[in-house]
Amino acid sequence: MKIPHGLGIAVVAISLAACATTNEMPLAQNMVRLDTQASGLLFTGSAGAITMKRAAEATIRRGYSHFRLEQASTSQGSAVTGVYSNTNGWANNGAFGASTTYTPMRTPTAAVGVTVIMFRATEPGARGAFDAADVLKKEGRV
Repeated sequence: MKIPHGLGIAVVAISLAACATTNEMPLAQNMVRLDTQASGLLFTGSAGAITMKRAAEATIRRGYSHFRLEQASTSQGSAVTGVYSNTNGWANNGAFGASTTYTPMRTPTAAVGVTVIMFRATEPGARGAFDAADVLKKEGRV
């Protein structure tokens, strides 16, 4: 089966538009704000997991062992990643012409924002909080 040229271009464009990025902003010695933006079919479903992993990494990097999440927000939507054009030519009584239709190509998006508050194992706030090492083990990245 031959894949139509336009469909192949659309798949490549959507694949290139797929990514996930997380911005980290320090708020205090034991607190950071994480904002994850994800796009594409492969990444939008994992925006939460990416944010949890980054929270665990930030916690360990700063010398803490546990963390809590506060002020969490999530959103989903879509973004235009390109435009597919289709031109049809025609002839009528010796006159030639063409018409072009444009169809936007969209990719899903997701965003997760959260404030991460970090604790040492001996601090009262660590009780019932996420254990950063356990979070990374569950992700298979220790």
